[in-house]
Amino acid sequence: MRIKKTIEIIIYKMVAWLFYIFYRLFFGLKIKGKENLPLRGPYLIIVNHQHWLDPTLVGASVYPKQVHFMAKEELFKNPIFRWVFTTIGAYPVKRGKADLRAFRMTYQLIKEGSIVGIFPEGTRQKKGELGEAKRGVAQIVKRTGVEVVPVRVDWNNWKRPIRVFIGQPIPAGKIKEKQTKEDLAQLAEFLMKQVRNLK
Repeated sequence: MRIKKTIEIIIYKMVAWLFYIFYRLFFGLKIKGKENLPLRGPYLIIVNHQHWLDPTLVGASVYPKQVHFMAKEELFKNPIFRWVFTTIGAYPVKRGKADLRAFRMTYQLIKEGSIVGIFPEGTRQKKGELGEAKRGVAQIVKRTGVEVVPVRVDWNNWKRPIRVFIGQPIPAGKIKEKQTKEDLAQLAEFLMKQVRNLK
């Protein structure tokens, strides 16, 4: 099992490095704030959603750190895409309803000291705009009790350069313990605002 895990990490780092080279050479990838990333996990990365390749862009931008992304289950139906996304640390989640299996996977990864990436908007946004965060993201943030790193991606309509902005970590202590629906909505809005303000 440990050998399998080691092989998966090696493959992930190779794929993430190749994506970094690809984005850097062909699209002039610029990364701002990489020094803001904590030295080690566990922590959450929340990022806006513009393209189905977002996990590869974020993974390349935080390389050599490994990020396990929660991604829509439809991406895993195609065998090739399933291999790509599984290799880069993604796992499926059903959209539009509470997916307990995906939530349990998230909590398990955090318990193991991993970094987990989440798209608060739940789906891709058109024309580079940022949407509203779902309350489920706030629930995950409260339940895991770890710090949160806001990240914003800007594909710039596939023109050079594409940009990734990494913000200062939000300490877990800044998040209130109370969990009313209003609290969750306010927390989701607060988290999305941190992503939106990155530049």
